[in-house]
Amino acid sequence: MNNSSKASQTRLVVATSLFAAALISAMALTALGNQSDTYWVASKNLTPGAQISESDLAQVQVSLGESSSDYLAEDSSPIGTYVLHAIGKGELISINALSDTSREMRSEQVPISVRGSDIPSDIELGEAINIYWVPEAMGMQKVDEPALVISGAYLRSIDRKSANFGTDVALTVSVFSREIFALLSATSTGRLVVVRSNG
Repeated sequence: MNNSSKASQTRLVVATSLFAAALISAMALTALGNQSDTYWVASKNLTPGAQISESDLAQVQVSLGESSSDYLAEDSSPIGTYVLHAIGKGELISINALSDTSREMRSEQVPISVRGSDIPSDIELGEAINIYWVPEAMGMQKVDEPALVISGAYLRSIDRKSANFGTDVALTVSVFSREIFALLSATSTGRLVVVRSNG
């Protein structure tokens, strides 16, 4: 066998090997692309605020590829969590659509203003506070007793500079969602007094 025939045979073997390797790689990639995992889906329409129970759920086998991290797989149970956004029947359960706490128990940031003399002068951001409502006398009308409005709120911001233009200090307090209406109602009459919480 001359050198030309040997070179041809070598090229044929190399070409066949490369083709076989490419074919195997393509088949492997296709198999990986078609690999499916088990994910949670809603078995019925779920509304915001609802707490998820076992009867609200079903499982499906799907291939999500790069989006897999956005949805709850079977090893992460959503039972007991709360729905943040509406989830339709048969829809995959998105991680961002759930919360471990109910809407009423999630904290909200509420801006209020109080008199400079109605808040401790040395209070610092992040401190726990109680907020009391104090009625103001209206002529000969009997004055109601002061009342505790919010217990265990947190001071998120304070703008003492605002007191330079008046007697009020602007605050932002963190309270549970269910407490917002009580706090806002207390601002309609009388005044609010901020007290440092001792525990």
